[in-house]
Amino acid sequence: MIRKGLLIITLSCTLSVFLTSCRIDPTSVVEIASEIAAVSTEIQSTIQAQQTPYPSQTHIITNTAVPSRTPSIPTAAANHATISMISTAKPTQNTTPGTATPDIRPLAKQWQIWPVIPKLTDNAKRIFQKGVNEFGTNPHIFSKIGDCQSNPNVFMGVYDMGYEGLLADEDRYLQEAIDYYQGAFAIESLAVHDGMSVASVLTTAWADPKICEKGENSLACELRVHNPSIMFINLGTNWIASLEMDVYYDYLSEIVEYLIARGILPILSSKADNVEGGHRINEITAQVARDYDIPFFNFWKSAQGLKNHGLSVENPIYLSVSAWNWRNYQALKLLHSTGKELGLF
Repeated sequence: MIRKGLLIITLSCTLSVFLTSCRIDPTSVVEIASEIAAVSTEIQSTIQAQQTPYPSQTHIITNTAVPSRTPSIPTAAANHATISMISTAKPTQNTTPGTATPDIRPLAKQWQIWPVIPKLTDNAKRIFQKGVNEFGTNPHIFSKIGDCQSNPNVFMGVYDMGYEGLLADEDRYLQEAIDYYQGAFAIESLAVHDGMSVASVLTTAWADPKICEKGENSLACELRVHNPSIMFINLGTNWIASLEMDVYYDYLSEIVEYLIARGILPILSSKADNVEGGHRINEITAQVARDYDIPFFNFWKSAQGLKNHGLSVENPIYLSVSAWNWRNYQALKLLHSTGKELGLF
């Protein structure tokens, strides 16, 4: 604990200048749209060759500004009935004396072949249902923990902007998720900040003093203010590679345990970059997802068919514009799949 405490202080000081911005220059919107249009054919053919579904329509964002006012958020009490609890019976055990039911789930070291969109386990469903039924979390609200690449101007906020034509004909079914989570896409999470890491989100030094209460860290503040039932955890890029990876595991586990204890379903995301080398962060993230039996959104896998694997050529710690759009689409599919499995729509 002393070692972790010292690392929080170190990371809070260091990471405050590690990443400074993901802001989009509004004067480059035309060039951005042209870039997306130019690479759409290449993306389409590459991903189809790998048998990865891709929408036939390129999701061109012509206005990346986030609405100046967050759309009204539905209140939990007025908009949902009690979520039906699934059976809590344990899986059937092998009756042979001295043997246990084998764990057939893929290992964390095999994370690269894990599916992009995970299926919910019974444990994941129970976490969500307990949150809604016992803690009063809002089933219409999801949120996120991350750095500037989780801000709504680049991560899913477009689905709250009212644009027409965002979905291809074969993707119209995803409108169910857009309607159900309306207002949540544009939320400016208090657990999202330039340079955010697994350590900094747990310290009060990064909490917004204008909104957060005294002694409240960014994570606790976000849960109190927006009351989400699902939390995307998009972290890892800002971890200092020279630090021990087992400490990263400890911090990420602490975040996951904090959320689960409050009935909030964590969705852990793999990242497209490899700044630490050996994709060690993604493997650790997969290990935490496996250990806590929670969803693992394998964005890395989905980005492999994109130009430069979805990374900016100029600064490969950032996603490219086309990858932002592709991640939005994949995350929307994940929200839809999750909502369907939970019986929300």
